[in-house]
Parts: sequence; C-alpha cells; structure tokens
Amino acid sequence: MTKKILAWLRFFRVVNLPTVPGDIIAGAAAVLCFSEVELDERDFFAVLLASVFLYLFGLADNDIVGAATDTDRPIPEGWISMLEAKLTRASLLILALFFCLLAKSSLALFVAVALSICITSYNRSKRPLIMGLCRGLNVVLGAMAVCQPNAIGLVVVVIAALILTAYITAVTKYSEGEEHDPARKRKVGRLVGGLVWLQLAIILALAALHRICGFHSSFMGIVTLQFIMITFLFLFKRLMPKVSAS
Repeated sequence: MTKKILAWLRFFRVVNLPTVPGDIIAGAAAVLCFSEVELDERDFFAVLLASVFLYLFGLADNDIVGAATDTDRPIPEGWISMLEAKLTRASLLILALFFCLLAKSSLALFVAVALSICITSYNRSKRPLIMGLCRGLNVVLGAMAVCQPNAIGLVVVVIAALILTAYITAVTKYSEGEEHDPARKRKVGRLVGGLVWLQLAIILALAALHRICGFHSSFMGIVTLQFIMITFLFLFKRLMPKVSAS
C-alpha cells in the first residue's frame, strides 16, 4: 500500500504542486491593484482549484503519452495501470472545467479550455515555449477570479504572464537531456522550485502598487497565501525526497 501511494505521489510530482497557486494569485492580484472590486473568495478558490486540477491533468497526460519511453515512471513500472491513469486524467479535466463553471466570469471556462489544449500540445511536442505558455495562461486564469477587470489591470496581467512564460520556457529548454545528467536534473528541480520566489516578487511588486492604490482589504490575504505555498514547497522537498520533482 505504501509503495502504491508513493507511486501516485510520483505520478503527480506532488513536490512541485505548491508552485501552481502562485500563478493564480499573481493574476488576481494584478487585477485587484487597478480596480475597486473586492475579491470574491468563492470565485478565487474555484479558479484556484481548477488550476490545480489542470496541473494534475497535465501530469497524468504526460505520463500516459510518455509511458513507452519514460521507463522509470509509475505506469511502465507497473504501479499504475494505463486504465487507472486514463480514468484519472479524464476525471481531473472534468473537475477543472466544473470549478471554472462555478466562477462568475464567463471567460474562465474559455481560458481553462485553452490551457488544457496547451498542456496536451506540450506533452506531445515537448516545445519549451508551449510549456511556458501553460504558465502564462495560468496567470490569465487567475485574473478570471475577479469579475470586472479593467484595461490597465489586464495589461499588468499580460506582463506578469509574459514574465512567467519566459522563465518557464528557459527552464524547460535547459532541462532537455536532464534524464541523462543527474546534476542538471537537480538544478532543474531547484529552478522549478524557484518559481515560487519569482511569483512572490511579482506579487510583492503588485502589493506595493496596492498600497499606493489602497483599495482592497482582501489583497494581503492572498499575499499571505503565497508565503504559505513557499512553506509547503519547503516541507514537501524535505518530507518527500523520494518523490521525483521532474
């Protein structure tokens, strides 16, 4: 039973899961800084959960697509069957789209569908830019947690999305061939983990703007959430060293 649980944790690369909410936080924060609309917590957490399920969907799809070549993963090792993996993949996509439907923004579902297409495209093409765009679209999805973004807020969202797109594109490009180079694989793990610090830098920059604008009592709550994600990332890396992060 313990080995089966470990296999699922490896299947979902759980160590990197805390890097996902920061995209949503950055997208929501960018809009909040330039609008007088308070954050709807129900919409925010609906979009956040949709993002997490899309991330897990992408990892399931990645392992299914690469089952014939990635021989050190749970499917070819026999710990997770192809049927289990495919049922899990379908369930995660359905859950992601369901939570997007709970958000008031009619564009949330559109962005989620675009993100799912981008995810599946990367898993089949392995193009670094497409992986970067997955992160960028995740930031845009975070903006959908706020119902009435204005033009300035959307421009800031695009800037934040482009920063994260460029970072992940570069990391993905650098990671090519990591399976044959343990030292590079460790560096890639650190670079992926460093994503939470880049997200934090963006969020803190937006917090400074928020302090100037002075609109939202809920803003510092989501800043605090990013610090919680950093803490979780640190704990996951310490408590689950056997769970591969790549």
